Amino acid sequence: MKGIVLAGVLASAMALAGCNHANRPQPLPGQEAIVANVLEGCPYGLERFLPGDYYYCQGASHFWAGRFGMSRDSFESAARWGSKPAQEMLGLMNFNGDHMPQNRPLGVAWLALAAERHGPEYEGRFVSAYQQLTPAEHAQADAYWRQLKPVYADAVAAARADHRFTRAYHELEMAVAFGGGAYINGMTSGVENGLSLTARIKNERDTFFAGYDTQVWVGDAELVPLGQLPAIKKAAPPATTPTPSSN
Repeated sequence: MKGIVLAGVLASAMALAGCNHANRPQPLPGQEAIVANVLEGCPYGLERFLPGDYYYCQGASHFWAGRFGMSRDSFESAARWGSKPAQEMLGLMNFNGDHMPQNRPLGVAWLALAAERHGPEYEGRFVSAYQQLTPAEHAQADAYWRQLKPVYADAVAAARADHRFTRAYHELEMAVAFGGGAYINGMTSGVENGLSLTARIKNERDTFFAGYDTQVWVGDAELVPLGQLPAIKKAAPPATTPTPSSN
């Protein structure tokens, strides 16, 4: 059975550093099973509840198939629904010039949006990338960030995604009321018990929106590197695409 695709699992599979601009990237050792699963396709029924997760899965599938333009389009669609992994992928691809022209300021702007919820893995990459920019690139990154915020920041994208999930989840609750079951394309192998299905989808919602209620900025005047905030004391990892890790 293909269940809900967790963003963390896909993030570990999307090791862009191991692809060296080949026509079709090859997974690093240990990634083969995850990548093969992604290439089988994404659970279409997930789009009804969490389109950010669904389009991120699509972006990963296109990427590993060597369809890099379609991959970027899918990541942008996911980013519009508040997907932080998708926003990070767009940031790293732009910053490093992975299968696209390099644009470091635009990459940093995307990484800033990905770090919006204080996720330590996102914060570290944003800080590292920001510190590598020149003063002129800092100003350009801030301009890009201002352009992206009205569409992709949590105040808009996550709020929109939360409304979408709440509506779809309520419809599911009504459909399985009084002990009924439900079938969702790509997410269940048949009719699944309503209580277990709603609990599973609710858990995925909590994972997707983790940290949604927090912000990382000091005011709205300019993009602020997290390394300058008193609460951030740890050293930042290098601004490279994440390598495989267990979740």
